[in-house]
Amino acid sequence: MSPSEAIAACPPPRGARTRIAVPDGTRPVDVTAALDALRPHLSGDIRGIVGLGLHRPMRTDELPGSPFPLLQHDPDDTVPTAVIDGIPGAISRHAADADVLLGVGIVELHQYAGFSGGHKAVAVGLGGRATLDALHHRDRVTAPGVLLGRLEGNPFRAAVDRLGAAAGCRWVLLQAGNRWFAGEPVETLRRAAASLECWWDCATVHPAAILKVPAKKAVNFYQASRAATYLGLSDAPPLTPRATLYLDAACPEGLGEGDGERAFAGVLAAGASPWANLLSGPAPLGAGTQRAIMLAATLRRFDLVVTGVQDPAPLVAVGLNATRLPAEAVAPRNALLVADPFGRLPRRAP
Repeated sequence: MSPSEAIAACPPPRGARTRIAVPDGTRPVDVTAALDALRPHLSGDIRGIVGLGLHRPMRTDELPGSPFPLLQHDPDDTVPTAVIDGIPGAISRHAADADVLLGVGIVELHQYAGFSGGHKAVAVGLGGRATLDALHHRDRVTAPGVLLGRLEGNPFRAAVDRLGAAAGCRWVLLQAGNRWFAGEPVETLRRAAASLECWWDCATVHPAAILKVPAKKAVNFYQASRAATYLGLSDAPPLTPRATLYLDAACPEGLGEGDGERAFAGVLAAGASPWANLLSGPAPLGAGTQRAIMLAATLRRFDLVVTGVQDPAPLVAVGLNATRLPAEAVAPRNALLVADPFGRLPRRAP
């Protein structure tokens, strides 16, 4: 189903002031197609807002084409919404005056929320700094029920949904593979996630895996590291104990340039591989540090080599094993190839 067909089946609400949260360049969404398809169904003052969370602002040449003005989120320029389970909700000031607040997103596996998409476009993409810090605290991202691919019974996802509803998100347009879904955020995400085939059974247990990180995720190690932690912390990875994960990612921006990425890099630099101290004792504070916690949890079970890196120096400086050589040049010949680590992961066959 195309975005136009999905919208025709469930048109968005109309208002005098419509704001549309859209993802930044780290998410593989056809934002231009989504906004072009929305244009005939909207009227009045319409603006898109790039949901950066704590990522760096997009450069002008990186912004998608849009029939509406595109603004960029600033996590320090927000308006309070509601306190949800102790999390101080807030929304971008650009969106606070909206009569209608919509979201555009991608539905793919997500470490904490189960799947990306739904209310996450607004709750996280347009969230305030204090919101993101509290939401991503170690106690929340490691709580029982917080699991890759799980929506039901997931307290992190429940908090995201309540934060998005408190901000006023009423309708979303979601891309799941080659299909688009439109409608109320929670139910639309459920339908979109159910349409995906996210797992494939693997009868053999492997001593190594090659994870091919797509270009949009390979822009920095913060984003690329998700591929390693997604597989390493999944329910039943088909890997032997202390298997090596070969993470193939160019990382042209090193560890990353946004506030969250810098917080992540700072925690790694302050410790030493495998960063086991992050899993107990005082929790590191600030959104972005949860990536370091997930990395430490993965390294407790497996080894990691980052391959195909344009400049390994920034990664090596914080204690990572990184090389310019491609994964195929350093991984064993019997390594398991995972070609789509954000869309389809292997699991041990029952």
